[in-house]
Amino acid sequence: MKIDLHIHTSKLSPDSRLDPEEAIEQSRALGLDGICFTEHDRAWELADITALSAKYNFPVFRGVEVMVKEGGEILVFGLNINFTTVIDIQTLRKLVTDSSAFMIAAHPFRGYPCQAITDFDKASELVLKRPVFDKVDALEGFNGRNMEGNNLFACQLAEKLGFRTSGGSDAHFIEELGKCITIFDNNIYDEVELLAELKAGRFTGSANNHRP
Repeated sequence: MKIDLHIHTSKLSPDSRLDPEEAIEQSRALGLDGICFTEHDRAWELADITALSAKYNFPVFRGVEVMVKEGGEILVFGLNINFTTVIDIQTLRKLVTDSSAFMIAAHPFRGYPCQAITDFDKASELVLKRPVFDKVDALEGFNGRNMEGNNLFACQLAEKLGFRTSGGSDAHFIEELGKCITIFDNNIYDEVELLAELKAGRFTGSANNHRP
């Protein structure tokens, strides 16, 4: 099952110009099997997600992209709350654990000149100085807004740390949808099933949506 697991919409993310319903229609046209709205520090109401999914007969999920004090952002699934201030990773980890949720480090090498730095070990040394990677459950290895080198290093870091990788377009505009996706082994129709598949590790990231 092919899901774009990282999307921002104009409804809750001020920097996005992507209408939620247009996102659903375009994702279906691209051949995706579902999408997930991961707004900046804010969560969709479950009733609104359920209504959209029913209206279009298309699986729609929700998560939150949380900015943390240590630097970077974390995709959180199963903890659908609004964050009104920048949180530290230790507190976020406790909230996630208490809620039996799941957290993925988003675009871990963003901001690093991975096209110029060819030594992965040196680059990863810099990234790993952020005390984040012993708290997360997976890494986003494929991000549609990243340079290829950033994604390559993210996948190498995931392998080094023994993490699964996810994929998402990080779309803020309609033309960005589906550039990277997460492929799940099983069909998923609601957020309970999504969380179960994430926690079971039955997923992998992909750089495009054409993989069978």
